[in-house]
Amino acid sequence: LHPSVKFGDPFRNREVNLRRKDGTIYPEEMTVTPVRGADGEIANFIAIKRDITERKRVEAALIAARNAADAASQMKSQFLAMMSHELRTPLNGLIGFTELLRATPLSEEQAEYVSTMRASSETLLTVINDILDYSKVESGRLELEQTAFRVRDVVLDAARLFEPRAREKGVRLGVTVSDAVPESIRGDVTRLRQVIANLVGNAVKFTELGSVDITVGVAAEASGRLRIAVSDTGIGIPADRIERLFQPFSQADASTTRRYGGTGLGLSICDRLVRLMGGSLTVQSAIGAGSTFCLTLPLAPAPSAVAAVPQPYCRDRSL
Repeated sequence: LHPSVKFGDPFRNREVNLRRKDGTIYPEEMTVTPVRGADGEIANFIAIKRDITERKRVEAALIAARNAADAASQMKSQFLAMMSHELRTPLNGLIGFTELLRATPLSEEQAEYVSTMRASSETLLTVINDILDYSKVESGRLELEQTAFRVRDVVLDAARLFEPRAREKGVRLGVTVSDAVPESIRGDVTRLRQVIANLVGNAVKFTELGSVDITVGVAAEASGRLRIAVSDTGIGIPADRIERLFQPFSQADASTTRRYGGTGLGLSICDRLVRLMGGSLTVQSAIGAGSTFCLTLPLAPAPSAVAAVPQPYCRDRSL
């Protein structure tokens, strides 16, 4: 037996390096089984040895392929982040000058053209921002901040962005904040606002009649977690399509993209952001019965009071 094998040392599938007659080293796998005599004592051993040179070669090739794939993914994410940033800068300029143009005397036809330019620019900016955020998450470059802020203000601020669209569609937009929620907490206010805005924007987009309600409270099953639910009475999501919602570049079905637009990155980014913040994002939905997206986050009350921020106007809010 090989010198590494010791009497009474039970082992299986041990790998050792041996030397061939020509001097080359090769890996070998050994399985050693003790054979006992009639008196129960070990009389000898049976060893089965296998040359695993080919297996080791395949394993090394797989590791190299995985490392190459990781490097390629990292490079792709860095490229997307750089390109998204370079595209966003001139696009913001275009949107700004479109606003200036809209403030000048225009004919009805010209005003319609300018409005179309503005809407198209904002849609493109949304796509670029989604790609930028996704690439940051993928490349591990997204860093979360920890600042004190008022939850009530953040929720109302996010809801205010979509109040005009909800009013235009005749959809009631409501906000309710429980008294159990601390006045101020610590966390990444920018990313939390981004997640809430995405959920509310989707709810308004996919609701033609009825209401969109934002409810903020403390999770009943865990008092140390903040719970924010966005419920709507919209088109709903088939049960067999819910899992794919959080996959990149995915929506409920192809007709959703054709009718409502979007990249399919929003919910994927939200899910990743929430997980980075130590929380979870879930959804309950049924066709024709609307949807409820619920995010829970660690609740860390701020040690000191935060200066009140003027509350934005939001229709049908109950606070």
